[in-house]
Amino acid sequence: MPEDEKQLSPALENYLAIIFRQEFAAGACRPSDIADAAGVARPSVTNALRELAKRGYVTYAPYSLVNLTEKGLHAGQELAHRNMVLKDFFQNVLQLSEDRAASVACELEHVIPEDVMLRWRQFVLYMHHTQSEWEHWQQKTEALREEHATKQHAASPKAPPAIVHRKQFVKD
Repeated sequence: MPEDEKQLSPALENYLAIIFRQEFAAGACRPSDIADAAGVARPSVTNALRELAKRGYVTYAPYSLVNLTEKGLHAGQELAHRNMVLKDFFQNVLQLSEDRAASVACELEHVIPEDVMLRWRQFVLYMHHTQSEWEHWQQKTEALREEHATKQHAASPKAPPAIVHRKQFVKD
């Protein structure tokens, strides 16, 4: 597989997503803006930009603005959409906090296969169109969980007898 056709690492995908968001918001971005957004040192960004440029995702020259190529725009848009779908699911279905939802979405967006992501997107779309049907699912699930726990507790045997010391079974 040619070098530029290899799958991007999660770290490079994160840089690409940052560039996409900044370019979408401001038209272009500076390496220092990328470093600030990623929380990393500028040399790390420089190395990443060189790799992304080598693979055809960005145009980059030292001390200049960074711009996405057509290939980079497509990949950045895909990453942003994956992140948006996952974050929406974690916030609105699993009821995670916004920060936790964003963190988990950022981790998972790199590893979910495309066919699974397609189904996840379809589910989130369905979820939005049928929200009135499922909006109280958490309360219902919690009630079922409590009912199940109560039934299991009532059906469970009494506490086991005290553990017998091994020496009682060993013949002298």
